[in-house]
Amino acid sequence: MLQIDTEEVEFRLAGGSNPLILVPTYVNGEGPYEFILDTGAGSCLISSELATRLEVRAESEKDAHGAGGILKIGLAHVSSIAVGSARQENVEVAITGELERVGRAIGAKLDGDIGYTFMKDFRVILDYKRRRMRFEAAPAATRGSRMRGARTSFALAGESKPLILVKVLVDGDGPFQFALDTGASRTILGQDVARRLNLRTDGATTGTGAGGGIEVITAKVRSFAVGDACVASHEVAIGAFVETISTAANAKIEGIVGYNFLNQFQVTIDYPRAEIEFVRA
Repeated sequence: MLQIDTEEVEFRLAGGSNPLILVPTYVNGEGPYEFILDTGAGSCLISSELATRLEVRAESEKDAHGAGGILKIGLAHVSSIAVGSARQENVEVAITGELERVGRAIGAKLDGDIGYTFMKDFRVILDYKRRRMRFEAAPAATRGSRMRGARTSFALAGESKPLILVKVLVDGDGPFQFALDTGASRTILGQDVARRLNLRTDGATTGTGAGGGIEVITAKVRSFAVGDACVASHEVAIGAFVETISTAANAKIEGIVGYNFLNQFQVTIDYPRAEIEFVRA
């Protein structure tokens, strides 16, 4: 059962210069708990600690692929997950201790992760400047309204890894196929793209991803565009793990569109219509 409203929800950013969007979330009517808003996650996740508190027990186990490597998760179901007035019932969740590790790395307590299984029926509107978001029913939200910004269509990588795939131009070259990930703190280029563009790198840094730490090389591109939405002088990172994600998704993924691009816009992700709209903030 799906419940939808247009209530705005305030989110906060955690992680300093590598921020994650955290939204207040209710599970089985209890909360609010802090969940990452993460289009890069196929399933909703809950921490091992929250699973114990709510007496949610794993029904089975499997291996999952994250940016930092392979991790083991437990699969279970919860009666409901709600963000504001938007609610999904009988939701499959993955139980993982990775959230505690990532939370320690960014200095925040992470209780869970809102993924595709929650968002798939909604039009998700993110206002980065105001730090507000809302879920809308796509047909009702579109009637009588005019799209104001740059629109582009997207595809999903597949049922097992439903990443949002968009076409991207980097320094006017491409198009390349990138995953749009609200759970990524910055835009990442795969190594093949970086070599093709012959980018000058600035240095190396470390980050945190599901499955472990990740190493990336920093750089800057003259322009980065998703459809008609373009950012000039865009800071990016180059990471070998992009190829690992591509293999896990069984789709060609050449990079990741992350927070430092998305936060330049009000972003609407219309899952039912497979469209994204960018309105310059």
